[in-house]
Parts: sequence; structure tokens; C-alpha cells
Amino acid sequence: MRVAILDDEPAELRRVEQTLQQMADAGEQPWSLHSFERGEDLLRQLRRETFDLLILDWQLPDINGLSVLHWTREHMDAPPAAIMLTSRDGESDIVQALNTGADDYVSKPFRPNELKARVAAVLRRHSQQRATAEVLSFNDLVFDDAELTVTRDGKPIVMTEREYRLAHCLFSNLGRPLSRDYLYERFWPHEEMSSSRPLDTHIYRLRNKLGLTADRGWQLLTIYGYGYRLESVTPASE
Repeated sequence: MRVAILDDEPAELRRVEQTLQQMADAGEQPWSLHSFERGEDLLRQLRRETFDLLILDWQLPDINGLSVLHWTREHMDAPPAAIMLTSRDGESDIVQALNTGADDYVSKPFRPNELKARVAAVLRRHSQQRATAEVLSFNDLVFDDAELTVTRDGKPIVMTEREYRLAHCLFSNLGRPLSRDYLYERFWPHEEMSSSRPLDTHIYRLRNKLGLTADRGWQLLTIYGYGYRLESVTPASE
């Protein structure tokens, strides 16, 4: 679970971090918290990193949180869940944020237990929404989330559950670079993260099993020192 927190007040940023860290410590899935004091810095990371949740202050000296929220909804195919956390608590402000795409709105000063409950509810709703989109098609590949299977022209491709989830993540983020850190945090427990070989091995298998080659319309690029990016390309035969 990767969470980005945007707030230009260091004390408030630490308070949100501490609250979410309590949720992370109580859960089974590892969390990774990333804090930003400038909207520009968060936007820069959003162009190259993937997050599951954004906690956004509204008023910042450069790019405000509402503008960041609007950018994610305009430019990302699968934008992360987002909660506005701000001292602006007027009815018109709340309506504007929700209409822009915020999943929830929490007023400052926030109560830690309330924030944790709202975060949990937003993540639960997003998980349910993803579950309803059970079948996704990418050229001749069909992903079935209910069965955790991939088929090509109706024929199943034998994959492990981890291979399926890693492939689904790559295809759901076409054209976006995904860092090794993100992929390990999402798909590997801590005890398996000491080496880069498990990820490299899985990438190699996916290239072969799914035919991620230019003649089939795909290019799985290795970004040196960073991670991987899956791109859709025009098949060479065309």
C-alpha cells in the first residue's frame, strides 16, 4: 500500500504520517508512506510512480491539492483514491472537491480515529470497485479477475497467482514506469525483498508466457536503475 501525503506544514505532515503508520502497523499488508510539502514535487512523482491513496491538503504555496486531484482525474487511466484533508470546510469547498473526484473530505484539525476510519472506508470502496471490473481485454489477451486467469483467443495461459497479479498491474499501468520498490512492496513479503532476482525472474516469465514482444504489439522495457514500463506498440508486421 503506497500512500502519498501532501501538506506544506511539517507538523501536520508528521501528524498524518503517525496516524497512518498506526494503520500500517495494525494491518497485514505492508504500507509505504511518502510525504510532500510541495504540490509540484508530488505531481513529479505521480508522473513516474504509482500510489494507492493520496491525502491532499488544499492550500499550498505552489500547486494546491485540488489542482493535483484534478490532474490525476484528467491524466491517469486508473487514478488513486484521494482524500482532501484541509481547513477549508465550507459547503461550497466540500462540494467542489467531491465534484472534482475526491473520495472523501476531512476537515482540520482532524481526529486521528476518524481519519483512520475514513481511510479504511475509501480503500474498501476502491477495492470493491476494482473487483466489479472482473474482465479486462488488451488486444488478444483477456484478464479475468474472478478466476485470476489470462486467456489468448480463448485459450488459457498457465500462470501463478503472483504472475497474474504482476501482469495485471503492468497492463493496468500501460505507458507508466513502475519502480522495483513499488512492485516489491505490492507483491512480495519483506522476507523475499533482499534480492532483485525474484522480480527479474517473474518479468522474464511474463515476457515468454504472454508474448510481450513487438510482433504482438507489446514492449516491456527495463528502465535501468529504476524498474519496468509496459508499452503498446504497432506490430512490426503492420
